[in-house]
Amino acid sequence: MHSHTDATVFIVDDDASVREGMAWLLRTRRLLSEGYDSAEAFLQMLTNTSPAWGVGGLPPQAGCILLDVRMPGMSGLALFEHLLDSGLAQAWPVIFLT
Repeated sequence: MHSHTDATVFIVDDDASVREGMAWLLRTRRLLSEGYDSAEAFLQMLTNTSPAWGVGGLPPQAGCILLDVRMPGMSGLALFEHLLDSGLAQAWPVIFLT
């Protein structure tokens, strides 16, 4: 059975159990997800794949970001500021996990 949407929810959280739990919950709703254990890992994915996205600047499958506020290294709030500065936050919904 195909999912009802091709959108991907990006889960950025340093806690593996939270990432796995959110991914499971999303799968039960037939939603796709990708998990990242740090803000830096998520930014690395953006940096590595953004040229392939073309002019729009967003991956074609972008749905939203579930973002942990407190993480070691770059916090979720700092990542959000980066997304705001780059113009991605306006077109890409961010849901904060606290």
